Amino acid sequence: MSIKLAAETLISLSIKERKELILYHASLIDCTNIIDEDLHIAYQYGKIISSIGSTYFEYQIQKDNQNYSVLELETQSNLISSKTEQFADEFIDWLRTDFKNKSSILEHHPNPRNLFELCGAKLLVTSNSVTRSLSTKMGQLWEEIADISPYVIVPEFEFGIKIKGIDIVLQTDSKIKFAQLKTLKGTLTGSQTNRAKKELGIHENPLFISAFNLGSWTFNDSKIPRIAGKEFWDMIHLEYELIENHIRKMLQRIDNEFAELAAK
Repeated sequence: MSIKLAAETLISLSIKERKELILYHASLIDCTNIIDEDLHIAYQYGKIISSIGSTYFEYQIQKDNQNYSVLELETQSNLISSKTEQFADEFIDWLRTDFKNKSSILEHHPNPRNLFELCGAKLLVTSNSVTRSLSTKMGQLWEEIADISPYVIVPEFEFGIKIKGIDIVLQTDSKIKFAQLKTLKGTLTGSQTNRAKKELGIHENPLFISAFNLGSWTFNDSKIPRIAGKEFWDMIHLEYELIENHIRKMLQRIDNEFAELAAK
């Protein structure tokens, strides 16, 4: 059936209202051709966004051009810096709390849970959870930075919906593309790769993206293109060098805080 939801209708609404309208129209879309029932809603959402995408992106781009464009280098830098500094502030707050909790465990709990706790190795007790938490939390940071560009839609930010397996939607070469956005080329394990192929494969113009051109690819599918690092950021008209510089400062700041906490 044809989709009668217009982008112009959504633009004037609040995020909550956009979500309600998308939910209604998505429920009308036939998804019996999708074998995996867990992906039915994702397919329906994808069809809605595909139908309104061109007009919605046109609105975002025109709106950006009317003001002082976010694509100007100084504005880009300020926006990226704001996001990375906020991320560092929040992560350092978490880091201090985590250190305090781990120190309390070492000092007051007589039954150690692992060798590091047994030996009172505070830094080793903490380091694994810190790097794991940092990697997880940075995933959303890439979405937030990408969302600076008018050529990107993050469905959760823009419409209040989560599309299973899709982090961002972007427009490039006059096409609407549905993408997973990971930190590194080798982020996914074997089982995760198979799941990603299913999640991406139900959409037209799928794309697998690594935010940084580091490591070796673990994702490989002849029907799903993949891009990494500067190629991706250029695609959405954001300056890769600015992103790398601000991320470097952010991680060095977190690293310095970690070292200071470990030295106490």
